[in-house]
Amino acid sequence: MELRKTLVGQLSPRMALLTLFVSLTGLLQTAAGVTSYKVQKINPAGATTSYAIGINASNNVVGNYTTSTGVVLGYKFAAGKYTMIKFPTANKFTRANGINDAGLIVGDFFGKDNFYHGFKLSAGKYTQFDISKGTASTSIFAVNNNGDFGGATGVGGPNEGFISIGGVVTEFYGSGTDNTFVLGLNKSGESVGQYYDSSNNSHGFSRDSSGTITEIVYPGAAQTACLGITDAGVITGWYINSLGQSYGFTDNAGVFTSSDFLENYGMNASGAFATYYAGPGASGAQLFGLLVTPHTMKSLSTVAISKALSTSVFGVNNSGALTGSYENSASVTHGFLLAGGKLTNLDDPNALAGTTTGEGVSSTNQVVGYYTNTSNASVGFLYSAGTYTDIAPPGATQTYAQQINDAGVIAGSYIDSSSVEHGFTLTGSTYTTIDAPGATSTYVWGLNANGETTMTWVDAHGFSEGAIYNGTTFTTLNVPGATDTFAHSINKSGDIVFSWLDINANYHAAVLIGGSYYIFDDATGSEIRADGINDAGLMVGRFLQAGSTTNYDGFKGMN
Repeated sequence: MELRKTLVGQLSPRMALLTLFVSLTGLLQTAAGVTSYKVQKINPAGATTSYAIGINASNNVVGNYTTSTGVVLGYKFAAGKYTMIKFPTANKFTRANGINDAGLIVGDFFGKDNFYHGFKLSAGKYTQFDISKGTASTSIFAVNNNGDFGGATGVGGPNEGFISIGGVVTEFYGSGTDNTFVLGLNKSGESVGQYYDSSNNSHGFSRDSSGTITEIVYPGAAQTACLGITDAGVITGWYINSLGQSYGFTDNAGVFTSSDFLENYGMNASGAFATYYAGPGASGAQLFGLLVTPHTMKSLSTVAISKALSTSVFGVNNSGALTGSYENSASVTHGFLLAGGKLTNLDDPNALAGTTTGEGVSSTNQVVGYYTNTSNASVGFLYSAGTYTDIAPPGATQTYAQQINDAGVIAGSYIDSSSVEHGFTLTGSTYTTIDAPGATSTYVWGLNANGETTMTWVDAHGFSEGAIYNGTTFTTLNVPGATDTFAHSINKSGDIVFSWLDINANYHAAVLIGGSYYIFDDATGSEIRADGINDAGLMVGRFLQAGSTTNYDGFKGMN
C-alpha cells in the first residue's frame, strides 16, 4: 500500500565545486530530547533543481537553482520572498554560496573568459574577487561575520583551498596536493571543507587559525565532507556510510550527530540550517532546497500493552481512546480498543486468527479496521458495542477501513478486480469512490468532522504523494524533506499527521499544523510513523523498538 520509487542517479554532484491491563511506559523522550524540526521547502519559481546552501542569524537563506533552459542562478530567500542573484557579466551561471549576519553574500560565477570568479554582494553592489585572474579560476564558498571569506582556486590541476582573513589570502591543500575546497569559515578564522584523494574519495577537514589541519571523519563513514562551521565551533557536513547512503551530520567538539537529511550545509547559532532533498517533481525526481529549524515538542510518551511483545497504535478519538493491534507474550496478535483504561480485544469472527487490526475510532468508541478472511483477502469492518459488520464497496476484492468520524461516516480504500486501488467514503449505505487526479492508485487514510479526507496517491513516476480532498478540490501535501509522503489522519482544525520516507527508505513522522510542517523521530528506536490525531491535537503512532526489525511500541503526544 505504500509504494516508493528509488532515486538512482538523480542527485547532482556534491556542492564542493516507531483480561489485560495497559501500561503507559514513561517518557519516550523528554521534551528537550525530541528530535524535531520545522521544515520549509525552498524552490524559486521556474526551478527544475534547487539547493539551499548558506544561512544567517535571521534565517535568510542563499543558494542556487537551475532553470528549464539550463541557466544556473543564485537566490536569496528571506521572509518567504525570493531575490534572484546574477552577476552582471556571468555566462549563464551564478551561485550564491554563503551569507553572514550583516547580509553580505558570497558566491561564484562562470565568465565569458571560461574561468570561474568569486564575488561579494552587499547592499545591491557586486564586487568580483579573483586569485591569479586570467590564469586560474576562483570560487568563494564561505563567509564569516567579520566579512572574511574562503573558497578554492586552481586551473588544470588540483584546486587549492584558500581563506582571506583581513584581506590576507592564504592558500593550502587539505592533504598533500589533493583537490581542496574551503566550505565553511567562522569569525575565529577556523575553516572547514573537504579534499579528494587519488581515488576521488572525500575527506572532511578543519583548519585552525594557526594553520593546523585535522581530518574530520564521521564514525564508521566511508566518506566525509565538512560544509560549515559556527562561531561556537560546531561543524556541519555529510557522510556516506558503508551501504553507500548519505546523511547529514553535526560535530560538536567530537560528538557526532546524524540527521535525517542528505547533507547539513550552513548552520546558524540557533541550530537552523540549510540543506536540500530529493522529492517528487513535475517531471519526476527533483531536488529542492530546505530550511530546517529546531523545534521542541510538548510531549511524546510510549504506549505499550503490558507484557506485549509489540504494540502499534493507529487511531485516537476525542476522549483519548486508542485503537491498533498488539502481539501478546504468547505471540498471538489481536486488534484492540483501549478506552477509559479498559482494554478490549478485537478479533472479527470471520477473520483468520491474528489478522484483525483497528485503524480508526469515533467518540462513541466505534472502531473501523480490517482483517484477513479464509480466502486470504483483506476485508474492512465496523465494530460497534460488540458487533462486527463487514465493509466492502461493490466490486472490491480487498478492502481497508481506515477512519470513522463522529457522524458515522467511514473512509478507507479498496482494490478492484483489475488490482487498482481506490479510496472511498461510506455514508449510511452509500459508497463514494475517491481517485486523486493523475493517480495510478489512491489510498484514503483520514477523515475529519468536516468531511475532509487525507490520502496517499501514487503518481505517474511511482512516487507516493499526500493529498487532502474537501469534496471538490484535491490539494497535494508533501512533507518538505520527504521522497515519499503518506498523509494519514486529519482533525477538524485541519491538522494532519504523516509518515514519510527519506531517499534511503527510512521512515520518519511529521505533523502539519497551522500551515507549517514539523518532522520528528524517536530517540531510542527507529522507523517512526504518525498515524492518528484527535481534535485536541493528540497524536498517536508507532516506532520500532531499539534493536528490533519487527516489534513496535506505540506513542502518543502533542507537538
